[in-house]
Parts: sequence; C-alpha cells; structure tokens
Amino acid sequence: MDSSSSAPDAPTGDPTATAATATSTSTASPDASGSRTGAATDPRAEGTDPGAEDAAPGAADAAGDAAAAAPAAPPAAVAPPADRERPAKAAKAAKAAKATKPAKPAARAAAPAPAAGARARVQIANRADGGFFFWLGKLYGFAALVVMVALLLTVVLVYRHFAASAPPTPDLRNYARVTPSVSRVYAADGTLLGEFANEWREITPYERIPERLIKAFLAVEDHDFFNHGGIYFRGILRAAWANVTAGDFAQGGSTITQQVAKQYLGAEKSLDRKAKEAIMARRLEAKYSKRAILSVYLNHIFLGSGAYGVAAAAHHYFQKDLDQLTLAECALIAGLAQAPSRYSPIRNPERAIERRDVVLDQMVKYGMATADEVEAARAEPLRLDVYHDVFPDREPYYAEQVKRYIADKYGPDALATRGLVVEAAAEPSFEAGAYDSVDYVTHKQDKRQGWRGAEWYLDNDTVKELFVDRQRAMYGSGPLERGRRYLALVTDVKADGAKVRIGDRELDLPLRDMDWAAEWHSGWEAENDHTITNARRALKAGDVVWVSRETRSRGKFQEWGYDERLNPTWKAAHDESAWEEAHPDVVRLEQVPHPQAVIFTGDHRTGYVTAMVGGHDYSRSVLNRAVQSCRQPASAFKPMYYSLALDDGYGYDTVLYDQKVTIKDPVTGAEWEPKNIFEDLDGDVSLEYALVHSKNIPSVDLFKRLGADRVVKWTHEHLGYTTKMYADDALALGSSCTYLDELARAFAIFARNGKWLDWAFVRRILDRDGNVVEDNTVTFDPRLRAGDRLDRMEATAGIKPRQAISPRTAFLTTKLLVKMVENGLTKTIRQTEIKAAGKTGTSSYTLDTQFIGTTSRFVSLMWMGDDQNRRALGRSDAAYITVVPLWARYMWEVAREYPNEDMPYQIPEGVKPDDRGDHSKGQRGPRLDLRRHYAHDVLEAEGLLPPPEGATPPGT
Repeated sequence: MDSSSSAPDAPTGDPTATAATATSTSTASPDASGSRTGAATDPRAEGTDPGAEDAAPGAADAAGDAAAAAPAAPPAAVAPPADRERPAKAAKAAKAAKATKPAKPAARAAAPAPAAGARARVQIANRADGGFFFWLGKLYGFAALVVMVALLLTVVLVYRHFAASAPPTPDLRNYARVTPSVSRVYAADGTLLGEFANEWREITPYERIPERLIKAFLAVEDHDFFNHGGIYFRGILRAAWANVTAGDFAQGGSTITQQVAKQYLGAEKSLDRKAKEAIMARRLEAKYSKRAILSVYLNHIFLGSGAYGVAAAAHHYFQKDLDQLTLAECALIAGLAQAPSRYSPIRNPERAIERRDVVLDQMVKYGMATADEVEAARAEPLRLDVYHDVFPDREPYYAEQVKRYIADKYGPDALATRGLVVEAAAEPSFEAGAYDSVDYVTHKQDKRQGWRGAEWYLDNDTVKELFVDRQRAMYGSGPLERGRRYLALVTDVKADGAKVRIGDRELDLPLRDMDWAAEWHSGWEAENDHTITNARRALKAGDVVWVSRETRSRGKFQEWGYDERLNPTWKAAHDESAWEEAHPDVVRLEQVPHPQAVIFTGDHRTGYVTAMVGGHDYSRSVLNRAVQSCRQPASAFKPMYYSLALDDGYGYDTVLYDQKVTIKDPVTGAEWEPKNIFEDLDGDVSLEYALVHSKNIPSVDLFKRLGADRVVKWTHEHLGYTTKMYADDALALGSSCTYLDELARAFAIFARNGKWLDWAFVRRILDRDGNVVEDNTVTFDPRLRAGDRLDRMEATAGIKPRQAISPRTAFLTTKLLVKMVENGLTKTIRQTEIKAAGKTGTSSYTLDTQFIGTTSRFVSLMWMGDDQNRRALGRSDAAYITVVPLWARYMWEVAREYPNEDMPYQIPEGVKPDDRGDHSKGQRGPRLDLRRHYAHDVLEAEGLLPPPEGATPPGT
C-alpha cells in the first residue's frame, strides 16, 4: 500500500513540516513513469541523528535539487499533515538511511515535487565538477602531459639511435701509441735527414705543459671546462642563436670535451654529428679525468702550418720548447685554435696579434692572468723563428730512397703515421763529399760544352728595378759567399767583359771567367772546349744570368784540367785567399748544368750504402739515377763475362784475337764492326791484356766463345742483375741497360771473394716506443752499443751470406781489375796512391760514362751522362776523361783516412796469390808484359804511365 495514502495531513500552518513531508512522500512513492524509489530524511526533523549528514554528505542538497528540477505533482498526490507518530517514524527512517549508504545516488535521481507555491532552486549536484573552464583546463593539461610523454619517449628513442650508431668511446690511455706521429730519418752519425708526417705532432705529457699555456686555451676555448660535465648548455644556446641568425653553422658552441670527441668523429657540420659528439663527450667525461681529456686536446689540435698539438706549434713558430714560451707566445698559439689559417702569424701577423690580444683579455676576464702580466704581454713584439724541415735540403736523394724503401716494405702511410725512428746507413762526410764532387764535375763538363744563353731578358727599367728589389730581399747586402751562385742582371757589356748587378752591388765579370761561353750545340757528334774572345758574343745588357764569386784557392786533388790530347791532369794545390779577399766583387759566369752525374758508395764489408747522390740538383730533378735509371754499362759490363770465362777454365794468358771483324745480327741481318777505343789492332793478345786495356774486339771474341745465353744466366743468377738483357753479340760491349746500384753490387761481390751482398740503406728501424722493427746492423758496427751488439751476435749466429760465385773466380777477377787501375787509363787515380780495382765504361756517343772502383773497404760508382739523350758528353770524350778523375777526387776527399790495403785484400783458402787461372780452355799463350804492346806506346806518349819510383805526383 502506498505510504502517501495513509499519512495524516500536516498542519497547514507549519511550512517546515509541509516541506519535509513533501520530500518524504515524494521519495517513498513511485512516479507514473516507474522511477526508482529510495529513502531520504530531513536532517532538520525532530529526532534525526546529527551524524546522518556526515554519513551521506550532500544528500539533502541533492534532494532539494531534485525537487526543484522535478515537475509539480497533482494536488491529490500531496501528502496529509504528519500525525503523532511522525517523529518516531522519521527517526526510524533516518536510521535506515544512515545504515544504507547506496541510497545516496537514488536521492540524487528522485526529485520531490516542490510545495505548492514554492520557488524552484538550482543547486550543484557534484561540487568536483568545475564547470566549462575547469574541464577545458583538464583537457589542455592532459594534452600537455601526452606531449611531454611523447617528447620524452622521442628523446629516449633518438638517444638510443645515436648512442647505438656512435663510435665506441676512444681509449685515451692508448692515445700516444696510436695517434699519427712524426717519423724521423737519421744518418749513421745521428744527423737528422728528414721528418715525415701527415700530422706533424710531438706528444707531450700534461705535466710538462706550462700552466700559462693551459690557461690561455681555457680562457678562449672553454673557461668553465673544469666545472661542466662535457656539455656547456649556455654555450650551445648562444651558438644555436648565432646559427639561426646566420642561416648556417656559424658557431659550434662546443666544449673542449666535445672538440676531443669531434676529433674521432670528423669535421662534418651536421645535426647527426653534433648529436654523436654530445654523446661521446658525456661518455668521455664519465670515463676519464679532466686532465686526461685536456691532455689529448692540447696534443691533438691543429694549429696551422702542418703543426698538430702545442709542442709542435712551439717548435714550428718559435723553435722553442714549451717551458720557454712567454705569455704572449702562449696566447698567440691558443688563438690559433679557432682558425689556424686566418690567424697564421706567418701569413697574417697583424691579425695574429689581434687574436693574441683577445686571448689575453679573456685571461684577465676569467682571472687566469693579472692585468699587469697581460699589459706586458701585449707590449711584446712578435718574434717568429719559423722551423724549416731539413728535407730536401740535406741529403735528399738518400732520404727519398729511405722513404721508398719503407713505403714498399711497410705500406705507403707507415713513415707518415707510425712515428718511426729510422737509422739510415748514410755517412754525412761521404754524402757531403759526393754532393760537392757532383756539383763540381757537372758544372765543369757543362762549361766544356758551351753556353745555352741567359736565363731571362728584362727589357724595361720598371721590370729591372723590380728584379733588383727582389735581389735585395733574397741576397741581402753583404759580400758574396764563396761557392754560392747568384742571379745577376747584366748592366753593361764590353769586349773584355761585363758589368753585372746584384742588389746594390756592381760586380765585374771579366772575359777570362766567361771565355767558355761559346754557342752550345746539340747532337751526338758535338765537340767540347770551344771558347770566345769577345764577351759580346755571349751577353747583352738586360740579360739575367747566374754568377759566382771568383775563387782561386784549391786543395790537393780538387781540380783537374786537360792537356792538348784531352788527358786529365791535376792542378797543383795553392792558396790565393789574399787575392780573393782583395777582389770580393769579381765573378764568374755560370749556368745550370745540362749533364747529370751519380755517385754511389757502399761499404762492401757491411753492406751499408754510405753515400748516394742521384743527380746534380734534387730540386730540379727528383729522379734518383743511382737506383731508378737503367743505363748502358758499356765496357763496365765486361768483368761480368770475364769472370764467367775464368770460372769456365780460361786463364789470364788465354789467347784472344784482336783483329778486324764484322758481326751480323742473326735477327735483323744488320752488320757492325766492333772497334777499340783508339781504333788500334794488336793482333793476338791475352785475356789479361784485353781487359786491362778494355779492348773491344778481343772481348767480343771471348763473349762469342762463352755464348750470350750463358752470359745472361750467369749475370742474373750469380751477380744480381734484374734488368732484361738482349742475348746478342752487342751485349759484349754492354748494350743492355742495368741499374747502377746493381752494377756496383757485382763489383762488390768480386771484392768479397764471391759472397753475396744486399745493399742496406737502413741500419735499423725503431717504433715510437723504442722497439726494434727491423735490424740490418752487423755485429762489428762501431756505433752499436754493447747490449745491441750482443743481440745482433745472437740474432745472426750461424748465418752466413751465400756464395754467389766461387771465391777463386772472384779473386782472379779482382786481380784483373787491379791490373786495369795499375796499367790502364787511370793516371789520376794512381797519383792519389789509393789502392783500387776497377773498370771504366763508355757507351756509344758518350751518353753514358762510368767507372766502378773498389778498395779494401768501399766500392764507389761514378756515372756521368745525358739522360735526355740530347747531346753527347763530348764526341772525343771517354770515361777516363770524365769520371775517372771524379772517382779519384771524391775518394781522396772521403776515404783517404781509412785503411787502404792491397787488393784483393783477402786470399781465399787454397788459392795461391800468383794464381793466373786454369787455362783448361782456349789456347794458352805467353805471359805478356802489359807495357810492351802498341797500347803501351800510346800510353807512354800520352803521359799516362805510372810515374817512376820515388817521383812526386802532380797535385802535391
């Protein structure tokens, strides 16, 4: 039964009771639409529990709201006034509501009808709902949270991507061992021959770097280095703004740690690289100390002009050690870090000083230097002392050969990156003598050939003045140096000489110092030694020519001349220094030589190559003719097959035929006639006589008996030739080319009684830690320390060189070569009293002339020729005119203090000193007196025989 029908009517005069009754009635009765019913109480009713509101907060408000929102009920549904049982019932209902909390939503849903005539009220049912702006704020907050989470996730993913693709953290502890470093090549006595590197760097420990230099770098590159964790965010933001405004990567904003990371990542300007740089910087900071990172930075950074690192920069710009640098010099070096080319003190000294002052200001700003120190540094002038590598100014041909050797054996980058210490076998005293002799002989032979004209011609006063200004800058204003050549301007020419100008100096060029300047002619038939009697035939005003100061003093066996028969003759030694001091402004005409020359010297006991000069001027031609040019040996090839003949059973007294013969080439059918040097014919001669006097016709006879194929095989397999040889009769006269160092080795094998020899250009190679990479030293090397000598004795124990040819064959061949020096066209050698064995060689048209001579210690090869094949050395010249006196001059200078034993200096076991061969092959004739044949008469008439016993030779 509906509770509303049984409720008594409420008094009409009590509005409170009416409202309460209405509410109670409404919530207890179902509406017409079948709404849920629920219990609700009025906390203001009599007997209500005061805690009911706490138990169901907002229930009354919710009921009121519902009542206001509900439609008005019909009058019949209005409940009557409450009866006397209402307080009890209300209390009971309140208890029920308190016990049953789920009635709360129902109270919100069921809305009681307002009392008749009552005003409807709107109340907030859920105070947590803040309305439109509240929900809008929630929406944006949620969106921001999503974005932040997405950004965080993106950052994590991006970091993981770059972290995975970034190179591993470099091992800074191993930096000094793996970073590219300078390799140095030293001569045998420790003389520096060259420094080679892609990055010229000197690794210096942090403790040895001055504090003022460290502070200079920190002030201008990363003043907060010791405080940040590898990334300086303020600097990054500043650089980012600069890049945005510039529209490019104008600034990097990198810390020193990031710059170290950059060294391992490359210099590419991209976001990808910057991200990896930051990651690697953080890893470096986590793994290494600040000092370790800073040490790598200061040793690795490029500071211009090929210098990497602070030590290299100090040596390059000031030739100082780090502890010798002033504060101003430290600031200048630190300023180079930003832009080495822009602030180069060599190219832009003013700009370099401006940058230096910026660094000094930064040092004051960050408290790294006092104002007084900086003021003094600013006042210091720039004093550069730029370092220049000694290569190629010091023994360049030898140093270049060492470079090639290491590149071939250890790779093209080994010398430029591995920091090797290379101990070459070059002896500086031998090298100096070789360069001097090559310079002397090429100029001498060139002047015999004639004048090729001025270097340039200046046709107006403006250009002449400009040229003179450059002379002043290059040559200074002091007196001319002896032995130096200068470019001079011809100002006046007369018949008896000319006037030339070098800067502010007016110099005399007399005719006697230029009479050789007859017109030069090319061709293979050109003759030498033409002269002029009028200076105007060679020069005119405005010519630019080479000159040198006239000197008249000379030492023993330093200069030679020629008699009317072209026999070389030593000029007597004399001192004319007083005349030279009185005439400092007298010059000689010079020119760049056209002929080339080579000197190659090796110690055949050790295998060390003590000297090698591959041409007249390395700066004009880097071709090393000693090891890179294949030249015709001519008669110098004869000992190769004479040794085969002696090994075959021929002897010194074997008869050979010296008579006219015509040889037909079996392939081409061409005919040719070998001729002797003086076109003489002696009939029957001995093998000994034929080699001593280098007779061609008997040599061809012997060659044909041996067979060309056998000669080629013997030369390749036993004497070390590697070049291709044409096995025809012309080979008997040395028509096939060979490398000059291989030709010298063959003569060394003869001197060594047949033992094989490999030339050693390098004694030892050490790595940057001092470990031996390669060792070619011999146990009796006087420069080895005791410990190293013991090591070599252990390493080479039981190792012996192979026997290339039999000791007896080598001994017999060397004896023949000794007789050649004693009796042949070698008077200039005999006069020096150097005991030697050797052989001359002159090719057709004198394009190649050589002499290879061995002493008891050294083998030295002299070559002179025209490798452009433009002109003969001289149609009437030969090796005894060009290179035999050169050999004597050079060996007197460099080797006269060494022991000079008779050759052969060793007699093989079981061989008699007077052995003259087997004579088991060929016809044996009588032993000939080498001075009784026609050739002896020619020598005697030309004054080429040895002087009588006790006579004083020329040149003393």
